[in-house]
Amino acid sequence: MVVSSGSDPFSAAVAESVVDQVQAAGAELIRCDPGANASLALECARRLATQHVDGWISLQPGQAGEALCAAGPRDAPLITVAAASLSCQRAQVGADDRLAGYLAGQALGRSARLGTGCQHDVLVVITGDPADPMSARRTEGIKGGFATECPASGADPVLLDAGTQDRAFEAFTNELTALPDDTEILVAAVDDGTALGAAAAVPAARADRITLAAVGADQRARCRIVAEPWWIGDAALFPDRYGEVAVPALLDAIAGKDVPADMYVETTFVTADTLTAFYDVSDCPAR
Repeated sequence: MVVSSGSDPFSAAVAESVVDQVQAAGAELIRCDPGANASLALECARRLATQHVDGWISLQPGQAGEALCAAGPRDAPLITVAAASLSCQRAQVGADDRLAGYLAGQALGRSARLGTGCQHDVLVVITGDPADPMSARRTEGIKGGFATECPASGADPVLLDAGTQDRAFEAFTNELTALPDDTEILVAAVDDGTALGAAAAVPAARADRITLAAVGADQRARCRIVAEPWWIGDAALFPDRYGEVAVPALLDAIAGKDVPADMYVETTFVTADTLTAFYDVSDCPAR
């Protein structure tokens, strides 16, 4: 069973991957998609509890939290995907958020070191919801990765809270307005939504003084990475591979085998030159 948080590209790719792997394994699939609505996620869990499922997978069940455990099947193993930990889960599958942030920060720092000897004017980190642990982990990773390349870079980074693409656009627009036009700006974003918001705020006249790296490399960002020289790349999370980890783990758990409590999908930093090793970007406009 797949509980999907909605139609955003990351969740859609994860859900499709899980469905493909369940079908490839020859298992029977019951799919329930409540969007980001926590009440509907609980209804999905209650439905499964009445259908005597052998195991279930929950993908980003909104704000349902521990109530999902009470509502869902009591004796069937649960694998959570890209979600906060639950007391009833057998295991969880996700990205190593700190590592993903680290890779993006490291790539941004390396670009600064090779380009200006780390003599940039400001580093801007565009974060997500301040209360979101995922955003906090990626932010810490970004700062740590950047410091490995530019250890004496001066002032602390400017942190812009932006949980959505629109808020990122507004926050980065305000930041650009407050800085002189010739400022060398490094930008790191914790996800592609906030990165796209920041990218939309960059005027053509200032693009040659912007360098951006982000976390995600989802379908929204790939063509921008190919097209924009100043978007140097992303730490790719590969949501299309989550099913390859989650489904075998669930089948093992159903069979009574031990599974690791925490399982991560491999993360790597991709650029315009290396994206083609992972995704078809032939339809993207060239630089």
